[in-house]
Amino acid sequence: MREHADEVLRFVTDLRVPFTNNLGERAIRMPKVKQKISGCFRTLNGADNFCIIRSYLDTCISRVTTRSNCFATPSWVIHFSLPHAELSPYFFKKWVSPVLSVLCLTLAGPAAAVEFMMKGDVRTGFYSLHRDDRNGQKDTTDEFRLRLRPGVRAKFNEQWLAQVRFAGRYSTDGRNDPHFEIFKSIPAGDGLRFGDSTLDEIYVEYRSDNAWQARVGRFQSNAKLNDVVNNSLDRHDSPNTDITWTDGVQVKHKAANGWTTTAIAQYNDAQGATQVRRPPLNFREDGSRLSYFVSVENTQKSGPFVQRTVDITWLPDALHSNGVGSEIVNNYWAAVGRLAAQWPMGGSMKFMLAGEVGYAPNTPKRSAVQTGTSGNADGLAAQISFNFIDIVPRHSVGFSLGRVGDGWLLSPDFHDNSNQAEVRYIWAIDKKQGFVARLRNREDINQRVDSAFKREDVDYYLRSLLSG
Repeated sequence: MREHADEVLRFVTDLRVPFTNNLGERAIRMPKVKQKISGCFRTLNGADNFCIIRSYLDTCISRVTTRSNCFATPSWVIHFSLPHAELSPYFFKKWVSPVLSVLCLTLAGPAAAVEFMMKGDVRTGFYSLHRDDRNGQKDTTDEFRLRLRPGVRAKFNEQWLAQVRFAGRYSTDGRNDPHFEIFKSIPAGDGLRFGDSTLDEIYVEYRSDNAWQARVGRFQSNAKLNDVVNNSLDRHDSPNTDITWTDGVQVKHKAANGWTTTAIAQYNDAQGATQVRRPPLNFREDGSRLSYFVSVENTQKSGPFVQRTVDITWLPDALHSNGVGSEIVNNYWAAVGRLAAQWPMGGSMKFMLAGEVGYAPNTPKRSAVQTGTSGNADGLAAQISFNFIDIVPRHSVGFSLGRVGDGWLLSPDFHDNSNQAEVRYIWAIDKKQGFVARLRNREDINQRVDSAFKREDVDYYLRSLLSG
């Protein structure tokens, strides 16, 4: 005390200095809480990186009067302060740096309170699949599945917000291999494997008014029929308990007449896409790094019509017409039209007739998709649904029939080369809770040349949903 009296009693002569070390104790409290909850760090580099980030955030919190300057620090300062980050360099280069850059520009103005809120959902249920496979074997799988997607949204003002969301997929049938990774592409044909988890949303959104909206980063994108069955021929991120996403930029504009235009420029890694893209679509070519989607839709009621949509998907240099690895690489593009009409049927019940037709003019050879030895694959796809909405309030049933050619390679809800019939029941308990039951039959149209039989699947599920 005597040797360091000037430092100990500094608060007497300098009122900016607190008279206790409580701020320092609070600063080290969070590492201790993290250690108590999560255990030790797996590497020293991970602990160092955590301390760097936590120190930076605590400095921002303690210096309220200079908060805007604190957050205006360029994102490369944080990026290069973490040379040994445990997350992949791809994650920082492609997403964290751009997102932080946009946030810094947003927060560099007058300091304002940031509104945080939890956003997410949980899906769980019982799933059963009976398969008569192409080799003649029969198999039945019964399991409980769980999909968790908790997230945090930060609203900075009326124009700017950001959202980050964790997503994990799990099953009871023994296929789980717990693994977290910021994936560059989906590791399985339909998305994440059971046991996998990732961040399926990391985006910044800007809204200038009620007409314009723009998103940059990793987000969910959909283009589907607004019926009970809720399937899509071309774009449907994370259906059922699957987990997929879109990496890129999305711009939306809603006109006064009700028409909404959506344009997406999507990044595809050389290892694969982040959505369902069936072979021989492949993204190893440099020209396939970016793909594009444009949609024009109107969901305002006009007479009996409640949905009218036209959209186009374009995948440059992604179609390996003679099979992946062949020298012939072409563009793959597809157009989809959707139409839904609805009529009252007395009481609360309404009847909806909905349909969707898609066509891909440039398709692979049948030999590349193993459905024949000559000619091109069929690029036509279609579905029609019959829906009885609010049979009694909040209870609806839909019936869907679909046919997808062997050259239609975009749908997460329909396999290529398949006929599909589905019935779905929905109980909308309230805005945040629901129950869904589905029974589906799916069968190959053409027998594959390397198979003895056509494959036929009969599956059902009973699933609950909780969102917030």
